[in-house]
Amino acid sequence: MKSLSIKGLHGSAKALFAASLFSRDQKNYVYILNNLENAGYFYHDLNQILGNKSVLFFPSAYKRAAKYGQVDPANEILRTEVLARLQKTEQPYIIVTYPDALAEKVVSQSTLAQNTLPIKVNEEIGSEKVSKLLDSYKFEYVDYVYEPGQYATRGSILDVFSYSSE
Repeated sequence: MKSLSIKGLHGSAKALFAASLFSRDQKNYVYILNNLENAGYFYHDLNQILGNKSVLFFPSAYKRAAKYGQVDPANEILRTEVLARLQKTEQPYIIVTYPDALAEKVVSQSTLAQNTLPIKVNEEIGSEKVSKLLDSYKFEYVDYVYEPGQYATRGSILDVFSYSSE
């Protein structure tokens, strides 16, 4: 693992440099910005240059300011999506983050793999089996799904709000 420090770049020049480095040498890069705001701008610039398939944002899972300490479901999804993508593909990514996000614990690769239910197109799985599995994963059974970690059944439809995607 190499570490590179570049000075003197301003505005979107940072993202242009990162994009050209990524285009030249296709491997994973992690950019750690000073705070959420700087990371957000950098991430947005990279997305405009490279498209959203190669750039991932790894935020803190918690809300800040008035609701400090409460989990933010949208950020929890983004964090899990980054971990899931890194686990299941050899495709290189640029990951943008900041110190607060890196200070939080993440699930290990083996634990994530053990607690993932891969389902393929046209594969048939009984909803009762999936419900039992979701219960064992500590998903909450609700009437209407609105945040990660919940599931509902309506007739033959099983509605699951995953931690790894919307």
